[in-house]
Amino acid sequence: MKWASWLAPLAALGVVAAVVAMGSARSGAASGPAAHAAVSAKAVIRPHVALFGGTVRAELRIAVDPRRVNPRRVRATAQLAPFSQLGPVRIRRESSGRVTLVRISYRLQCLAAACSRPAGQASVTLRPAVVRWGAHRLVVAWPRATIASRVTARDLAHPSLRYTTDAPGHGYRANPVVVGWTAISGAAVLVLALGAFVPLKLRHDDALVEPPSSDLERALARVVEAAEGSQADRRGAIGDLAQALEREGFGELAPLARRIAWSSDGPSPALASELALLVRAALEVAR
Repeated sequence: MKWASWLAPLAALGVVAAVVAMGSARSGAASGPAAHAAVSAKAVIRPHVALFGGTVRAELRIAVDPRRVNPRRVRATAQLAPFSQLGPVRIRRESSGRVTLVRISYRLQCLAAACSRPAGQASVTLRPAVVRWGAHRLVVAWPRATIASRVTARDLAHPSLRYTTDAPGHGYRANPVVVGWTAISGAAVLVLALGAFVPLKLRHDDALVEPPSSDLERALARVVEAAEGSQADRRGAIGDLAQALEREGFGELAPLARRIAWSSDGPSPALASELALLVRAALEVAR
């Protein structure tokens, strides 16, 4: 038959076309999914429900086959609005067998109107992140974030201003008494290093002594007398000594005397006597 003469070439052409199509499909599958199998990614947001203004942690977890892709060449772009970023981005790489896990962490906070729904919850959807390596790219969707309001329905029905009249407690970075003792010890060591420290002993007797010859000597004598008196006497005497030290050119000791005088616990008799010894030693060196 005549039709048999052209049927055989037509069938052969069809077989060739089918083979070419199958080859193209296989090569396309290898260049698409097979190429992307070298890198996979997942987006995580914790906690799932956060309070308005609270801290939210978002993380991209990118699994990389290091035999095919250099993990250090993998880059990620994330647009996190309406969240604002707190601090720098943290990147960690963890190797486990044939997979390197790249963790890109963001510390976020939302104070925008999109996250505010009084007495309710606001649902926030972030734009997908994009992971790139070489000429390839991978789009990663973020899970939906939920922001709960700090305002309750009762607060809306009966708004009120919450405040307290209690004054905050006094606090010190360092105990003034400890600082005072430390300063006294340091000053004593300095005087000893100069080789001019003269040990003195205060004596109380009924013998006549010469009256102090200067304001500083008189202020020092008052401290010695007030050492065994009341705490108010010691405060006043050491305060006057601080002023005399400044006038007589011993400004480095004046702040120490002032801190001891007005410390919260008050100067003890022993501390007043130690201060008197230190000032007396400084006077001997100056002479």
